[in-house]
Amino acid sequence: MPTPSIDPQTGICQIEKKLYPAVGFGTYPLTGKTCQEAVMEAITRGYRIIDTATRYKNFDAIAKALHNKPRDLFYLISKVWHDKQTTCSVYDDVTATLKQLEVDYLDAYLVHWPNSQVPIEETLGAMDTLRCEKKIRHIGLSNVTTSHLQRALECQIPITWVQTEMHAHFFDPHLLTFCKTHGIGMQAWSPLGRGAIKEDPLLKVIGERHSKTATQIALKWIVQHGCIPIPNSSNPEHIQSNQDIYDFMLSAEEMHSIDLQAAHGTRLRPKKEHIGFQDEFDFSYAQCWPTQK
Repeated sequence: MPTPSIDPQTGICQIEKKLYPAVGFGTYPLTGKTCQEAVMEAITRGYRIIDTATRYKNFDAIAKALHNKPRDLFYLISKVWHDKQTTCSVYDDVTATLKQLEVDYLDAYLVHWPNSQVPIEETLGAMDTLRCEKKIRHIGLSNVTTSHLQRALECQIPITWVQTEMHAHFFDPHLLTFCKTHGIGMQAWSPLGRGAIKEDPLLKVIGERHSKTATQIALKWIVQHGCIPIPNSSNPEHIQSNQDIYDFMLSAEEMHSIDLQAAHGTRLRPKKEHIGFQDEFDFSYAQCWPTQK
């Protein structure tokens, strides 16, 4: 499976033989008419990679935004929730997702959060069957560590993507290096640090040098790392400005300064009462998934 590649100067992402703008459009927590209008605006502004998930409950809005648009123009990403990772549940989730999005296939289908109670061989095996049936094109994992990836790669099933928190206030350089070493593309959720990025002093100083905002510097940093940022917004001006990052390049020194800041940051740790389970970021390789019997 070819590794997705990004040209940081032009902002073109190549996935197999298809080309897309490297900045994707995130849809969480948008729902209903707000989501529909935001996706329509994003499409008008040139976005082609669109990220969603069963958990977001916005498939119907995205379907309306994409209605009568050529399907092959878009790269649609969805994710299966923590409690739906057995074989039957994965099939049911994809079936429901395709029906609600009103499409015949997903471009990428990811494990939203790892679940150590379900063998990864079972989950990835179900995904691979769906890939062979052309219901999904590419397989991925979200919210994982290098320990999860080491275990998952033992299944010998092609993993195209890892989606992870990555922004100028936090990133995992070891995970990024591991993905690059193993030919896995990376997508960055919360690339603007849940709004905190726009007031970051370092990014504002760098932005002044390039006549760009701190937000644009943050997105460019991700793209120059060869990753796809997936910011979300319902503001037309922000939707546009998030794409306007291809007329400059960050220097090696500027990249390094942001790297140092981000590497010393702290990841978001969702509370169990909010998501219904405990995250597995602290798991060792041995704890990640049971061995299938």
